[in-house]
Amino acid sequence: MDMQQVRNVPNAFIAEKLREVADLLDQQGATSFRVRAYRDAAAYIDKLKDPLGVIYDTDGRPGLEDLPTIGSSIASAIAEMLETGDLGLLGRLRGSADPEALFQTVPMIGP
Repeated sequence: MDMQQVRNVPNAFIAEKLREVADLLDQQGATSFRVRAYRDAAAYIDKLKDPLGVIYDTDGRPGLEDLPTIGSSIASAIAEMLETGDLGLLGRLRGSADPEALFQTVPMIGP
């Protein structure tokens, strides 16, 4: 994926990934504040008319942070998706939710 394609990541894709983060955080017992922050950001992005890629290209991370419901951590997550097309946090959260990975950490079961 070249940089132009990455920056053209649709807002709907980003919102969906943020919702997935919220769901995984909720399943893993994160604070309701953190879960709600990701859900609120996703809901805002769903309604946002301007592409996040344009905002990021114009104003960088500070431009994302200036948006309602988007704080520093979520702005970083959005920037990562715009730059790479992926969100590492999702992989880490999925790994934490993976039963096989969880069992491998249990003594006497292990790999």
